[in-house]
Amino acid sequence: MESVMFLTVRNNEGALERLLRVTRHRGFAVQSLQVQNSRSQDIYDVTLRLTGERATENLSRQLGKLVDVMSVNAVAEPMLLRSAV
Repeated sequence: MESVMFLTVRNNEGALERLLRVTRHRGFAVQSLQVQNSRSQDIYDVTLRLTGERATENLSRQLGKLVDVMSVNAVAEPMLLRSAV
């Protein structure tokens, strides 16, 4: 199943590495990763496109527990396709 996650992450040393490690350990493969500076230099807007057999709700909860992650929003791929049409 494909899904997309939108995260707001503090720009701290190792924050992206921790985010990717949790994603990998939860059984998801990263298809694309997009990182942009947000409102300030201290915050990133991260977009992850993932594939995996597990539910993204569990991954969302685990990522939300990371100290540097400020917010997590997951969207299933079929929902994205429907809204684009």
